[in-house]
Amino acid sequence: MADTEWRDVYKEALLEVDPIKLPQRVKAAHRAIRERLTENDEPLSKREFDDIDGALRILQFLTREAA
Repeated sequence: MADTEWRDVYKEALLEVDPIKLPQRVKAAHRAIRERLTENDEPLSKREFDDIDGALRILQFLTREAA
């Protein structure tokens, strides 16, 4: 998975306004990030690693707010 792929899925979660669909979007974003972290094709840059860290924090916030 390329750098941009997890970002696209993450953005879909951020932009989801339907509270019924939000948990699905958050799970998809977590899955995409997990795939990116475990792939060996293209190493993460420091910037991407920091971006993933921030994205995970925001996804955690969205999960708490949706509950």
